[in-house]
Amino acid sequence: MIVQVDPASPVPVFEQLRAQIERLIVSGRLPVGSTLPPIRHLAADLGLARGTVNRVYEALARDGLVETAGRRGTVVRRRVPRSAAASDLDAAADTLALVAEQLGVTPEDAHRALDAALRRVRPDPSA
Repeated sequence: MIVQVDPASPVPVFEQLRAQIERLIVSGRLPVGSTLPPIRHLAADLGLARGTVNRVYEALARDGLVETAGRRGTVVRRRVPRSAAASDLDAAADTLALVAEQLGVTPEDAHRALDAALRRVRPDPSA
């Protein structure tokens, strides 16, 4: 599972992590039945308090996305509808457009920045 948090972001790390794991479930990159990393491992990997990761897992469980399966850990329970993913993507695009406008960035430069970010997140395996 590839997630990252930015402590300098105005978005709380709790929300950054919760949203990223939810998106991985929505997209199917974390399929039903897959196990999330143990709380202590993920917290250590991201430099977060275990309580923060625990709260994220609890929130995902309340939303019905994961369940605690005893010794098996925290397991993906169900996928949310694709419409939720489309809504999240639309909201992110609106935010990017607003930030680009506030910075005085041209649409072309905003597109280039988004393309570069997508390449950083999912590098071309043939390169």
